[in-house]
Amino acid sequence: MEIEKITKEALGIVTPSREEENRVISTANSVINIFNNGLIRRGYKDFEVSLQGSVAKGTWLPGDRDIDIFVILPRIYLNKIKNGDVVNDLIDVARENNLKWIIKYAQHPYIQVLINDFEIDVVPCIKISQGERPFTAADRTPLHTEFVKSKLGGKNTDVRLLKAFFKTIGIYGAEIKVQGFSGYVSELLVIYYGSFIDAIKAMAKWSTKRAFIDMTNTYDEKNAFKKFRAPVIIIDPVDPNRNAAASVSRENLATAIAASREFLEHPRLEFFKQIHRSYPMPQVVIPSIVLRIGYPINVSPDIVWGEIRRLMDSLTRNLEKYEFRVIRSMAWSDDKSVILLMLSLREVRLPPYENHKGPLVDSDAARNFIKKYINDQNVVGPFIRGSRWYVIKKRRFVNAIDLIKYLIPTISLKNLRSYVNEAEFFVIESIEDLRVFNTNERNVIEEFLYARPWWLV
Repeated sequence: MEIEKITKEALGIVTPSREEENRVISTANSVINIFNNGLIRRGYKDFEVSLQGSVAKGTWLPGDRDIDIFVILPRIYLNKIKNGDVVNDLIDVARENNLKWIIKYAQHPYIQVLINDFEIDVVPCIKISQGERPFTAADRTPLHTEFVKSKLGGKNTDVRLLKAFFKTIGIYGAEIKVQGFSGYVSELLVIYYGSFIDAIKAMAKWSTKRAFIDMTNTYDEKNAFKKFRAPVIIIDPVDPNRNAAASVSRENLATAIAASREFLEHPRLEFFKQIHRSYPMPQVVIPSIVLRIGYPINVSPDIVWGEIRRLMDSLTRNLEKYEFRVIRSMAWSDDKSVILLMLSLREVRLPPYENHKGPLVDSDAARNFIKKYINDQNVVGPFIRGSRWYVIKKRRFVNAIDLIKYLIPTISLKNLRSYVNEAEFFVIESIEDLRVFNTNERNVIEEFLYARPWWLV
């Protein structure tokens, strides 16, 4: 009963007002007319400019200002999409109508039109039929819209509840930054399980090893995981060769399971509210290093976050290699001006000497190990411990920051290179060390240091 009461109250949070809905639809229709007429004047034939995505499906959340408009073209326009002719025509239409615009990139370029506080993506794609192989990544979107509208059966508010739930626990979005559950996957979960509550109950019973849904009945579970090799597999109903949930990381699968269990046990309205949360001051501050890096200009967030992930993976792996035990790590960015890389370590500084493990005493490599170190005045040993030879030698890196500075030039980066080279380094060993950061950065770092999810009670 309490869950039903909470979800009923949450409907007022996740449902756009009539005024907002009218404003969104009116803005979308205005832009559709502008580009439809502009392309007709430029000789385009047999095409359609239509509303797609969450606005078309009636599943967007209040305050979302992203509108997706697709220019659906026949196959003869494929080369014009690939060589940029179509996007250039879209730019011309925007200019002649005095629209603010920027060019953006996915698999191919598209434009984003800025009207008041709306960001309207105008995306060219090729018209395909269900089951037909797409020519571009955008080609499936109209089929997704059509499928959801035909199958959702009035469960729009259930989708909104699920999207808001994912958003507040930090796992909403398929982009590389988040590696979570997309809007489309949220819709598929409600279609498959029947409601928000039933989806939550099902996720609470998922395994952290894997989750599997196939509404097409194309695969059995074993073959699906052999083919797609992902922790969450939801076969795309409009393209059985695609895993709609390929973006979901194993950690976000685990978060979905744990948060679903928590909601069922302690249902509360906070699971649907996007609010700033204050965290208790950590009683124990794990020694941590923070890198503050500038954010690249005019680069797709997915490209930037791909490089951030590569950088963090390499730093974590190599810090461990040099015996700096990484307890926890996290990257954050406002996607405008700053990136923070945060690493909590068992120790920021290590003793100056280390045990260097050698070969087994009875191995063929033992003689070479002894020869290498027997006359080395800078080591202690060789000596036997257990069944191996060892020496005690001076560490190459005693300070973790020195090691990170050494590692950074060895990591393959393109767009982040100049910004990482100018990174600022901070050692955090107490709350007082956070005073050098602005309020927003400090909130992020405190959340990282606190570590406990806000929804856990």
